[in-house]
Amino acid sequence: MVPDLSIENSLMLATSELEKLQQTIEVISKINEKNIPDIINLYYQAVMVQTLAKKLKNDFEPFDKSEYKKLSDKIEEIEKYLVDSFTKSLHPDILFQLTNSIKNSTENLKLLGQNSEQKTKETIEKEALLYKKLRELMSTKEFVEQYEIGLKND
Repeated sequence: MVPDLSIENSLMLATSELEKLQQTIEVISKINEKNIPDIINLYYQAVMVQTLAKKLKNDFEPFDKSEYKKLSDKIEEIEKYLVDSFTKSLHPDILFQLTNSIKNSTENLKLLGQNSEQKTKETIEKEALLYKKLRELMSTKEFVEQYEIGLKND
């Protein structure tokens, strides 16, 4: 038999983390142009909740399901929420946005590179900032794609 305290603590933790994820998704889904720190925070929370659900499911799987019905129901709720509200909707939108931003940044840098005039200090600084932004976008896209790779490996 599983101690009630362990089940209750696990249920409270799962509920709390799901609520954080729901709040994060609610806020980010309203933003048209999502910024990199928000994207990273969202994926961190999504992966954390997903990992927590898997861990709890594995920890309590050997026990009689009736003993941990509330927790089992919460785990199913988490898994359904992740698929419906994140994996199938928000995740593809973010990946699309990042891909477009990378394409636009790359095109802007190509245009600057084609300019045969002598570069001023301001132009060089602008290019440097564009390259920095492009690197950030590319590494964030790679980070986001790792979520997809993790899904395929489950």
